[in-house]
Amino acid sequence: MSFLRKKGTQLFLCILLVHLASIWIEWEQVRFVSKLLLVPFLIFWLLSHIKPPKQLKTVFFPILGLLGAFAGDYLLSLSGETYFLIGMLGFMTTHICNSIYFLRLQPLKIKNNQPLLIVGLLLIFICLVVIVPIKDQLGDFLLPIFCYMILISVMTLFATNLYQSAHKHNALYYFIPGALFFVLSDCILAINKFQLHQSIFHIPIMFTYGMAILLLTTGFVKSEISPQLL
Repeated sequence: MSFLRKKGTQLFLCILLVHLASIWIEWEQVRFVSKLLLVPFLIFWLLSHIKPPKQLKTVFFPILGLLGAFAGDYLLSLSGETYFLIGMLGFMTTHICNSIYFLRLQPLKIKNNQPLLIVGLLLIFICLVVIVPIKDQLGDFLLPIFCYMILISVMTLFATNLYQSAHKHNALYYFIPGALFFVLSDCILAINKFQLHQSIFHIPIMFTYGMAILLLTTGFVKSEISPQLL
């Protein structure tokens, strides 16, 4: 367990590298298995840092969010629009749970919150850049995609809100970059699925997604044992 705590980041990056390589060489079995190893590994890594049962409640929402991501990973690995839609619901669960966790760390502060304003404007710009070119191809997915973008944007704003709190360091180095990597991954995914249809883009999609969940989980590891949450 001590080895897992100390080498968790490196081990996760090895799994991610194997997954990216399997996409490149089209090794489908390894690709499927390695993708489904990413989130469970992070769950075990996160649990290795806590002392149950007292601290177990502090990681309830992060773990629930990771389980939502795992469900999304599995469902998006299957073919079919229904699986894609249900997979989106899994990741929506992730963003809702992360948002709740961030709010527990720091209630939303809107007044004189310049980082929140900057990131908010950036998210509006990103959403417009993504949605406008593909809106005609979305069809029945227009509303689900719109709702999803709202949820991930809210999660990113709540992560940014932590910049003006006792968790500023974790927000700056883990939560905000992790949330933005999540946004970037989903933007590439949406553009590729509904417009480009190029398999090569699965590599940047998974790289940015892998970095997103790694950074967010690292932030959880460094924050959830804080006295404020006990």
